[in-house]
Amino acid sequence: MDANLETEIIRLKGLNLRQLRRYWESHLGEETPSLRSADTIRRLLAYKFQEKIRGGLPPATRKKLRKIASDPSRNPVPEPPQGPRLKPGTVLTREWQGTLHQVRALDDGFEFEGKRLASLSEAARKIVGTRWSGPLFFGLKK
Repeated sequence: MDANLETEIIRLKGLNLRQLRRYWESHLGEETPSLRSADTIRRLLAYKFQEKIRGGLPPATRKKLRKIASDPSRNPVPEPPQGPRLKPGTVLTREWQGTLHQVRALDDGFEFEGKRLASLSEAARKIVGTRWSGPLFFGLKK
């Protein structure tokens, strides 16, 4: 790492949020982003310093990113994986510490001990008393 770059990045560690904002404006000549995290501003400043000393992204990468940004429909954000698909009315049974527990699948969640829950993991948490993967607890995945 360039000695000047390293020195500047180390200097940022001792600055609070207000000082970082002043530093940003005096060294970069632009308004500080409206962030409330000193750590995020430090990271952005470090990146800007590196960019200034070593250059930014290669032109081909910038071109590709501009293309992606101009047509987000060609690059949709993938949907998070869904939990197991259970038909409403399916009853999952699990014995835990000598007690038989049953959870019934609903159209929009689960029912356990007469209460509606958003997820199978919520039911497992109530049974075990700690965070637990519901699908794993009920044997739906290995």
